[in-house]
Amino acid sequence: MINKLIDHLERSVALSEEEKEVIRREVVVQDIEKNQVLLAEGEVSRAFYFVIKGCIRLYYNVGIEEKTAFFYLEDMFVSSYESFTRQIPARHNFQAIEDAVLAVISIEVAAKLLEASPKFEFLARIMMEEELIVYQEIISSFVTLQPEQRYLRLLESFPELFQRIPLHQIATYIGVTPETLSRIRKRIGSKRIS
Repeated sequence: MINKLIDHLERSVALSEEEKEVIRREVVVQDIEKNQVLLAEGEVSRAFYFVIKGCIRLYYNVGIEEKTAFFYLEDMFVSSYESFTRQIPARHNFQAIEDAVLAVISIEVAAKLLEASPKFEFLARIMMEEELIVYQEIISSFVTLQPEQRYLRLLESFPELFQRIPLHQIATYIGVTPETLSRIRKRIGSKRIS
């Protein structure tokens, strides 16, 4: 399973056998149960993750509601970057929304990897850039798109999500109630038929 992480990293830089062995020795692969919270608001992040299998939801607690901001799928890194790097309480939550398999890179392991090879520093920068892209996508979609457009973008980008994720979480992601999502889906369905 750890080879999926190694394959992902090698898309950015070739790793020597020694560097691959450091990853195999240090990075833990963990099974996560559906609904398990990886990081709760107020906790300090001590690890970041690579999704080998499954889906992780990033959400915020807003009053008594949960507002979904993003879904991390296979071959994506999940990190509370600010909390992890500054060791401060997180402002959001990560939850597995289906059974998942994750490569877990603790803060201690991250330090060992950075010491082991300069390539890991380069890869850390790549991961940070990927995280920045995710956050820019979140902000952009909320600022520039209407709920129906957010729904269509999600449908085009990740059609498999609709078989994997409860519709009420998709509703909070696009910023509407489940009832409004139902109307959007009906309206889009009738447009595609005509």
